[in-house]
Amino acid sequence: MKTLEMLGTDIRKALGHGISFSGGPISDPTPLLFAEEADLLRNVSLPRRREFAWGRHHAHEALRGLGVPPVPILSRVDRVPLWPSDVVGSISHSSSHSAAVVGRSDDVLALGLDIEDEEALGADLLRIICTAEEMERGEWCSNRLGSKLILVIKEAVYKSYASTTGKLLGFQDLNVTMDDHTGVFKAEIGNSEKLMNCGSRSINGIYLSFAGGILAIAARFRGE
Repeated sequence: MKTLEMLGTDIRKALGHGISFSGGPISDPTPLLFAEEADLLRNVSLPRRREFAWGRHHAHEALRGLGVPPVPILSRVDRVPLWPSDVVGSISHSSSHSAAVVGRSDDVLALGLDIEDEEALGADLLRIICTAEEMERGEWCSNRLGSKLILVIKEAVYKSYASTTGKLLGFQDLNVTMDDHTGVFKAEIGNSEKLMNCGSRSINGIYLSFAGGILAIAARFRGE
């Protein structure tokens, strides 16, 4: 099975649109940060410092892959990263891995990335994460990661949605269908009280497994 570091080509091939990805394990020593980024870490725990530093490292590397010189990536009050004006992106980490994905804003409207460890979720969480329709279809049962697959997809969609609307979604606000042969998913915002995402109630994306975990990327492109 591929490592997280090896997924960049697969992600670019699946999404197109000049998407750039960087990811890898969280380890010591931690990468150096821009001074402005380091200032965000006052009074935070060591594990959080490591997660943040590796997330920003992969964000800088993804920017390089896009042809954009790395710059300090600060955060909004809700911790959503503040990207350069011509870039759209997302950062995520699990307990063991971190990654970032970016694209040009003249082509990409929204990106949401989530990474989760491969350990299965407890059965008691199924009805919290899955809608009744998802439970009935049971599509996640065919995947070795089970309901963890629904979780990683919904988290990616939430991040994409929050970055463009500034609003939050709950697990029951989304209904997800997936194709385990292609690794493509479609999420529908079923709650009519929620804002649309970039003019649509549908948010599509991909999911991929790697050694130690799974990731999902929700993407919305101009002209779709």
